[in-house]
Amino acid sequence: MRELAEQAHGANLDLGWELMNNLAAVDPTDITVAKFFVYGLFGSDYDGSPYTQSGDLVAELAARGIRLVIEEFRADVTKTLKNGSRGKLRIDYGDPKHPEKPIAWLWKFIDGAKTAGELYGRALVVIAAEQHACRLVVPSGQRFGAKRWPSHKDHAAKALQKLAGPHLPATLKQLEKAIAKAGAELHEAQEQARAESCSRVVAVDKPSARVDAGAIDDAAEPAETAGEGEEVDDELVEERLEDEDLVDPDSAVGSGGDRDSDTPPPAE
Repeated sequence: MRELAEQAHGANLDLGWELMNNLAAVDPTDITVAKFFVYGLFGSDYDGSPYTQSGDLVAELAARGIRLVIEEFRADVTKTLKNGSRGKLRIDYGDPKHPEKPIAWLWKFIDGAKTAGELYGRALVVIAAEQHACRLVVPSGQRFGAKRWPSHKDHAAKALQKLAGPHLPATLKQLEKAIAKAGAELHEAQEQARAESCSRVVAVDKPSARVDAGAIDDAAEPAETAGEGEEVDDELVEERLEDEDLVDPDSAVGSGGDRDSDTPPPAE
């Protein structure tokens, strides 16, 4: 084995020379090259196991992107009122804990590529769908931020924005602006409510200008009163800010997510 180890030194140098001179530049139209990068990026098939975490990336892209932007995965479940008119619009996007159908659609879409350019393009469609899909259409518990694509000098995220940005519909851009405005108004209302709450607590906490000598032993009572006043004010603040239509803009629109998205729960 020692003699073989000595031969390995030279073999490794030969390998480096061959790779540097024959593989450092490849044909970008070669679908074999495209398959390596695309399928290597998306990873293995989803198995729904909480132990292996196999296919988690594909499950995220399918459940948080494809499921929300492809029509076949939505169903109009709007109720009809007693007077015969339609009630409030309700769209069912299926159970995100069971993303098997969107995943099947995703792989069929990717496998259908015939050229390298088409394979790269279809991969970008899948990624951009998850990145920009508006989460307002699903319950708040399903509104995860968009997946981050960390890379050297942030090249991946910048390239994705450059590639997908020009193709975002005007309706989505308008919606993003409206959500950002609602988020700013919510933040302003919260700050104002906190300021009012603090001013009320300070007013309750101020001691009387004249203190009776016999009340010195009860000096702790104002602190308790202040605590009670603070609890009451907190309840008023919560009631004032409670509004289901005001949402976190970072989680409502996919492209606003600044944190890594969590893996969807495994199939039950």
